[in-house]
Amino acid sequence: MFTVISWCNNDYKYLAEGIQADCRQWGYSFHLYDIDEYYPNLVSAWCNHPKIIRQGVLDHGTVLFVDVECRIVQAIPKHWQAPLVSVRQPVQPFWITYNTGTVMADESCLPWLDAWIRIIERWQMGSMPDDAYIYWPNDICDELAFNAAVSALDVELNTADLEYIDRNTKAEIVRGLWKNEHTIVQHPTLHHWPKVTDHKESKKLFVQNFPGNLAEIETLFSSTQEKVVRDGWVFDSREQLYAPQMFENHLRSWLAENVQLTSAHR
Repeated sequence: MFTVISWCNNDYKYLAEGIQADCRQWGYSFHLYDIDEYYPNLVSAWCNHPKIIRQGVLDHGTVLFVDVECRIVQAIPKHWQAPLVSVRQPVQPFWITYNTGTVMADESCLPWLDAWIRIIERWQMGSMPDDAYIYWPNDICDELAFNAAVSALDVELNTADLEYIDRNTKAEIVRGLWKNEHTIVQHPTLHHWPKVTDHKESKKLFVQNFPGNLAEIETLFSSTQEKVVRDGWVFDSREQLYAPQMFENHLRSWLAENVQLTSAHR
């Protein structure tokens, strides 16, 4: 058996309520590492992942690490065995092939966990400037160091696909709050909403995290004059505003044009 683990600081502790409820539902032990530290950007926070996973292994043995915003919507399948990590779909280049928001590890994984930590520290990845990226902000991060560590030590990984775009996927992990019959874990991005003010980036968060029919919302904004709450979102087509219900005080202007998602971004 395994223990589900995650971590956060006080700013994101509210997100743990969801994964805690899921673990109670499915009968999994859960441990939250509450970190009293401020992180200036996403990359610096992500660089804490291997230290938490390593500590989890020492404290609990086999662990399933998930980012604190994740939700478990079906029982973890038996074929999920350490060492396991999620792989971005569509597939991305080596520096961002993996997504370390879902990792299963046990005591046999300590050598590559130690190597992962050392690489992050040697490369000083936790203090990189915000403009250090290749194609998308934050695309040089702990996942490059992870790939370097497991590649150098020739680790045979088990993997679970993480789908960003195709809602008809058979992937077991999805990026956002949508799901289908194959989904085991949802990996939302909704918690970024309050800090994202760019209209295109807000629309991307909507497309990722609205679980219903996206076309129906496009129609609502183009042909009606009403305010509705649907699938956890507030839509005001009269004022052309919208927001997740949990962030209703952070309304954004609706963007009619389509946006393109990529598995390399966020």
